[in-house]
Amino acid sequence: MTGDVRVILPLACLGGGAFAVYLVARLLTNRNDLLALLTALIFGMALVALVTLQASTGEEHLPAWGHLGPGGAFLRAAPGGLVMGSVAVGLGLLVALYSGCYLSLDQRYETYYPLLLLLATGLVGMVMAGDLFNLYMFCELMSAAAYVLVAFRRHTDTAIEAGFKYLVMGSLGTVIVLMGISFVYRETGTLALPPLSASAREGMGTPGPWTRVGIACFLVGLGVKSAIVPLHTWLPDAHGRAPSSISAMLSGIVIQSAFYALLKVCLGLGLPGRDLGTWLIVLAPFNMTLGNALALVQTHTKRLLAYSSIAQMGYIMLSVGVGLRYDMPAAFQAGFFLVLAHAVMKGLAFLSKGVCHFYCDATTINELRGIAARMPLVAVVFTIALAGLSGVPPLAGFAAKWFILLATLRSADVLGYVGLTALLLNTLLALGYFLPLIGTLFTSPSSSPPAEGNGGGRIRISPWMAVPLVTLGTLVLAIGLYPAPWLSWAARAGLYFGLGR
Repeated sequence: MTGDVRVILPLACLGGGAFAVYLVARLLTNRNDLLALLTALIFGMALVALVTLQASTGEEHLPAWGHLGPGGAFLRAAPGGLVMGSVAVGLGLLVALYSGCYLSLDQRYETYYPLLLLLATGLVGMVMAGDLFNLYMFCELMSAAAYVLVAFRRHTDTAIEAGFKYLVMGSLGTVIVLMGISFVYRETGTLALPPLSASAREGMGTPGPWTRVGIACFLVGLGVKSAIVPLHTWLPDAHGRAPSSISAMLSGIVIQSAFYALLKVCLGLGLPGRDLGTWLIVLAPFNMTLGNALALVQTHTKRLLAYSSIAQMGYIMLSVGVGLRYDMPAAFQAGFFLVLAHAVMKGLAFLSKGVCHFYCDATTINELRGIAARMPLVAVVFTIALAGLSGVPPLAGFAAKWFILLATLRSADVLGYVGLTALLLNTLLALGYFLPLIGTLFTSPSSSPPAEGNGGGRIRISPWMAVPLVTLGTLVLAIGLYPAPWLSWAARAGLYFGLGR
């Protein structure tokens, strides 16, 4: 093994931490608080390692570790991968703290926290993989942990059904990815992915016939894991039935990381950016419209949020597609800015919903009535998340959609304007279910007596839950009010993909 050892440190923290937490959990039974703190500490160490690594990573200088060279298997600290990994680990840290109270009713601590760390390990490894072999292995690690976590509440039939459905469709996507790897290796004799800087992409040739078949396999296989319509059908059940803490990870960053891997692989194998951008712009309106339309008719809060994630993926696809098709770094930057904003907002929304279920057993939208009177803090941060997702200024969602709008306006043909029209119409459509949901939070409960354990008075939520909620709510406001540093961070991903050369 050669290269910069700092590249492997985040994965060593997360992967080694998973085994350490499991051993501690076997020794210290019924100590959810200590396990949550230990898991959060491990996430914090990995986050520091990632942020430190970003300081020495530029467009051309990409630290790597492993068996370097065309035939090797290695990790590469590309700017885009570091951005995605940092978002995932930061969100994982807050989820771990939140679980210090939220998981107290489930008891199975010795499996939950190691699986959460393994999920993050696979995710970070997938976005940092410099070859197809590592990408496949880390993608499988991430997926396997996600399947189990979706079905974590195995005493309910719906959780088992959702986990099994996710397993079947995710495994199908993995098999198709594996087929794509075999086709690429048959023609090229190597699994290494070249760096995507401007100078590297200028020397790329046209992919051969087997490589093109392999690219098609990657588009389908990773499209399943990215919830690109019509490959999205697993998502509403999986995100709707998983524990709210896991739904925050799945909707907030997991599907977006699979989408990043799709971009990295397809462009790295020689697919022209213009062609990939065209396909993304064509498919984006389907994600937007289907996600928003089906969210309108939902009665369960988490399924509504899950369908919203499908629509948000459409906005990201449109922005990235415009950036690739028209070689516009600003559009690509706006897409990754939305990835960051969406992770914060959707994470906050699912965690807020989890508090409502934990204390009030609220599952459906109607059961959220009176939350503002019983848990004012939860109602406020939940409103911030929902308003941000719907694009209300001056929150993070508005800033992200505004930058996407400005970038898309610069597109020079009919296809770009069709995408722009779909963006505007679907933004209005999203208001049709987010605003009523916000209104429900501040509506007085019905005159019927509250359910057992629901109570009618003020509820004081645990600090384990309050700290992540306040942190994410503050970030939603900070990103919207002061987007400059976050935009600069997102711009690093566009540099790596060689835009504006």
